[in-house]
Amino acid sequence: MRIAALDYGTQRIGIAVANTEVGIAFPAAVLPNDLEQVARWLQQEGVQQVVIGAPYMLWGERGAQLQTVEAFAEQLRQRLGIPVELYDERLTTMEAERRLREGELPRKKREAVVDAVAAAILLDAYLRAQKRNKPR
Repeated sequence: MRIAALDYGTQRIGIAVANTEVGIAFPAAVLPNDLEQVARWLQQEGVQQVVIGAPYMLWGERGAQLQTVEAFAEQLRQRLGIPVELYDERLTTMEAERRLREGELPRKKREAVVDAVAAAILLDAYLRAQKRNKPR
């Protein structure tokens, strides 16, 4: 199954994709925060499930932006008719920035891809959790 993760931001949305059979997440795109554009991209890519990063606070409380993300998830669910769920995204952007700095990518290039890399980290964590929880 083709699955995508979204790193939701007020300006941009980072997207990563994976096939659940392989289980490896890849950064795929960074799009403007526009529901129709994101939905079209997901449809064109044949995505069958979407995971959106839920911005919880470090101590586990609901973040201020969580309500906005929940509304976006519901709109996307209605628009696409596929499963859309939220998954804890704490520290994914910080981890993405760290990895990109370690790769010595220039700052401008890091800024262009950090959201997609954060989405890939989120998707990787989600896939690992699904694998751990899967009955054998």
